[in-house]
Amino acid sequence: MYKVLVVDDEPLMLEGWKTMVDWQACGYELCGTATDGEEALALIRACDPELVITDIRMPVLDGIGLIRAMKEMGYGAKTIIVSAYSDFSYAQKALCYQVDRYVLKPLLTEEIHSLLLDMAASLEDWRQTAASATKMQADAAAEAIVGLLGNGGPAAVDMAARLLGVNERTRFRLMIAESIGGSDDSESDRSPLIVRMKTLTEALFIDGARAWSFEESPGLAGLLIIDNDLNDEQFEELLEETLVKKGWPPRELALYCSEAAIGLMTVPKLYRQALEIRSRALLGSNAGIHCYRDRKVTGPWCLEEMTAYVGELLHSIETNDLIGIDRSVDGLVRLFDKTGAQEGLMKTAVRHIRGELLRRYAELGANHKEATDWLHQLLDGTESGDKASWTSTSLKRLSMKATEHFTVKEPSARTNGNAITEAIDYLKQHFRGKIRLQELAGRFHLNPTYFGQQFKRETGYSFHDYIHRLRINEACKMLRRTDMLVSEIASALGYHDTEYFTAKFKALSGKLPSSYKYKRQG
Repeated sequence: MYKVLVVDDEPLMLEGWKTMVDWQACGYELCGTATDGEEALALIRACDPELVITDIRMPVLDGIGLIRAMKEMGYGAKTIIVSAYSDFSYAQKALCYQVDRYVLKPLLTEEIHSLLLDMAASLEDWRQTAASATKMQADAAAEAIVGLLGNGGPAAVDMAARLLGVNERTRFRLMIAESIGGSDDSESDRSPLIVRMKTLTEALFIDGARAWSFEESPGLAGLLIIDNDLNDEQFEELLEETLVKKGWPPRELALYCSEAAIGLMTVPKLYRQALEIRSRALLGSNAGIHCYRDRKVTGPWCLEEMTAYVGELLHSIETNDLIGIDRSVDGLVRLFDKTGAQEGLMKTAVRHIRGELLRRYAELGANHKEATDWLHQLLDGTESGDKASWTSTSLKRLSMKATEHFTVKEPSARTNGNAITEAIDYLKQHFRGKIRLQELAGRFHLNPTYFGQQFKRETGYSFHDYIHRLRINEACKMLRRTDMLVSEIASALGYHDTEYFTAKFKALSGKLPSSYKYKRQG
């Protein structure tokens, strides 16, 4: 679909564009309408259309002025001018700004459809050219960054500065991502690591900040990030929240973050910091966020002990072992006392514990919003690891509050087992409809979090993963036994978005739905 914006100061004309044109049949998506050029510019910034259709005479900013402003701003969208005036001077002005088409009102619906279909080929060429140019620019930037990672001299710095559009006052930080190991969790993102880093960039920097992804070696990708406003703690908080919203970090991904520093000359130092924190693998070789600033308060003499105590504490929380919580926290505090940097180490441990609790809670079937809401609720009234000194008492309080969400003391194991079996049977009968974990747990009078935990132990899959597997198994049967379209099968199985269904199908079966249908007919 090509995104199109229509601009006209006549309300009836705009209504006609909305209702009389079959955009989808022509391969287009109407992403917005505007009544003057200034309003149109705001929409262009927001939705970046590939085609702009504009009236020529409008108040505030006319069609020619709009196109001129677009070109000056760097937008290369195709343009069509529609006018009720046949004055050749307008056509001349339009040609000066490389307007693609100039047509006269009134237009018939058939003529509009013919025009749109005729424009499709040039739009596809433009899209591919733009994508190629963007890729070339990104590749050049990545190559320049990789050239800086060692000890790039002044020439390398100057070249990178020109490509990235930065200066000697720009502040950077560097982050490396590494694939830790495989996972059978179909919900995890299996895209190439460099693609996932680009996706993370888009999610992190929605307010105009910039970052460039690069691939240092297979299984090791990175981001060079412009970071002008955030201190270390704020950046880590933003990163953590973004990962949770994306459903990351999956268990096979670790992120190693440097400090912030001024100028491209500091990139080698930032890179060494990221590699150092990677080599020390703070808190062990675990997925998650590992920050260089934590290294300052951590000595090699306590890493293994700290890892062991944190692991014991998390296990005690999940099993509702209050004695184990006391023992683990007391052991951590004794360890911190030996380092002479108790507050810093406690904050490091708490950030890791908090992230692990959040990830594990989400694994039990809670969606991302529920998981973050639970985290905020958990910390409410408890000292925050980023704002105050943690003590043995406050960490024990946090841990005991967390047990309420992971375990319950009711009912008996035999009753629970029967309930899970009945729940599985229910899902096998009703998986085509919308089913929420909370509602199904309520049907069997179980705590939702506990139900999710027991369900995964019984089936080996999270609640949502199990439903997807039931649906995709059924989809395979329908593709081979019926003549239904892929979109019809998706809808019948509870997927309102065919593209999402296709992605799930490929993730679980390893093939596209179309390949199954072809196999049946071949």
